Amino acid sequence: MTYKVRPAWRSQWASMLLAFVVLTITVVALVRSWGSASDPTLFVIIAAVLGATFVFLCLMIVYQHYSWRFTVNSLNIESTKGIIARNVRSIRIMDLRNVNVKQSIIQRILGIGDVEFSSAGGVDVEVVFFGVIDPMNVKHSVQAALDRASGASQ
Repeated sequence: MTYKVRPAWRSQWASMLLAFVVLTITVVALVRSWGSASDPTLFVIIAAVLGATFVFLCLMIVYQHYSWRFTVNSLNIESTKGIIARNVRSIRIMDLRNVNVKQSIIQRILGIGDVEFSSAGGVDVEVVFFGVIDPMNVKHSVQAALDRASGASQ
């Protein structure tokens, strides 16, 4: 069994909402400057700044989606962050102690959540899968992989 996933696009709903609001304000500023008989320079400057903000937010959303990768295979649970620089956190399946799911009410509505993994040797959560689709299914799949690994080692 190999499970590979990235955070769901909908896990960034707040950033997407903010980008939509900024885009709407930018369009309104441009429309007002287009029809304005007076000096439209102020509206054009505001639209340029808001347009740059919109582009930055979109790039941030794309970066956050593609910079995280979560993998579960028969031996390891791994969370990789980064495109150029890398930060990899992993736990061996055999060392897994706890699998927890965290979901806010909005995450429950969107069908996403965070899955946390702790090892027997650690005190705190060591690997987190942020914003994955159907987190309960991920939890059950990992527990089934742990059961298969435990059965194979006996």
